[in-house]
Amino acid sequence: MNQTIPFLISSHSSRGYVSFYRDCFGSLERAEVLSGWPKTAAEKLFEGLTSAAEARGLTVWRILHSLDGSVEGLVFPEHSAGVYLSRPWDGAVQNGISLSEIYRPVQESLEEAHRYFSSALPIHDQWEAVYIAQTDFARLDSLAQETIFQLLDGQKGSEEGRNRMRFLGAATHLGSMDVVPEITQSLARRIFIKGRPGTGKSTFLKKIRAAANAAGWDTEEYRCAFDPNSADMVVIRGLGLCLFDSTSPHEHFPERPSDEILDLYEAAVTPGTDEANAEALREIAAAYKAQIRLATGALHTAWESWSALEAAWPWEEKALQQEQERILQKLL
Repeated sequence: MNQTIPFLISSHSSRGYVSFYRDCFGSLERAEVLSGWPKTAAEKLFEGLTSAAEARGLTVWRILHSLDGSVEGLVFPEHSAGVYLSRPWDGAVQNGISLSEIYRPVQESLEEAHRYFSSALPIHDQWEAVYIAQTDFARLDSLAQETIFQLLDGQKGSEEGRNRMRFLGAATHLGSMDVVPEITQSLARRIFIKGRPGTGKSTFLKKIRAAANAAGWDTEEYRCAFDPNSADMVVIRGLGLCLFDSTSPHEHFPERPSDEILDLYEAAVTPGTDEANAEALREIAAAYKAQIRLATGALHTAWESWSALEAAWPWEEKALQQEQERILQKLL
C-alpha cells in the first residue's frame, strides 16, 4: 500500500547536532542533494515531487526539518531514490560565495541552544536517578522477554532484519513536536509505553528491536530528540505493529480498540515512589524545564535569522520547474 510517512533524521540535542542522513540516504541508488538552495524554493520542489510520486502510487518518506518541521527531503523507497536539502551553513557555496559566513548568526544561535540542552542533561540524569533506585530491573528483563515472545510468536522474516535510525519528533523553535500519529497511522497494533524517566523504557524498546532484527524483521528505531542515545519508538511494519514511549513531550493516548498500554512504572517501580519524592521531583522538573525554555529561545533566534536571510534570496519559478522535471526524471 502506497503511503506518505513523515519523520526526522536530525535533531538539535543535548549531544549537539545529530543526523542520521547516512542511514537514510546512504544506501539509495540515486540521491540528489540540493546545495545552496533557498528553503522556500526547495519546499515548492518537494511539493511537486510528492504530488508526482503519489499520482504514481508510490510510497513517499517525507523528511522533516528539526528546526521548524518543514520538509527538507524526500525518499521514494520503491525506486531507491531520494532528494535532500543540505543546510546552507554547512559549507555550501553559491555563486562563489561561502554561505557559511552569511549564515554564521544561525549557526551561533544553534550552538547556544546545544549548550542549554547539554546543561539540561545532568538535571535529567538526577530525575532518572530517583526512579532508578526504585526500579526492579530484573522484572523489566522478564517483561521484555514475555513481550518479545508474545509479539513475535515464532514468526520469522524472510532474511536478516535491517534497522533504520530516525527521530519521531524534535525540539523546534516553537517547542517540542512529534509525528507519532502520522508514522503509526497504517499500523494495526500500537503499544503505548508509559513510565517515568529512568524506568527502563529505552532499554525495553532496544531489546524488542534487537529481537525483531534477529528474527529477520526490518525495523525502524526512532531515537529521542533530546538524548539521541535513548530510544523512543520501534516500528515493525512487516508485523503491522509499534511500541513507543508515550510520555512527555510526546505523550499520546489510545484512540482505537486495538491500542494497548504497557505501564513500566506500575510493573516494576516501588509503589509510592512519586509521592515519596514529590518535592524533589518538582524542583528537578522546574530546573530542567528552565534550561529547555532557554534552548527553545535560542532555536527561535536561529530560525528568525534563517528566515530573514531566506526572504532576501531571489529565485525564478521557471528555473525551479526545470529543476523539478530534471530531478523527477533522475529519481523516478
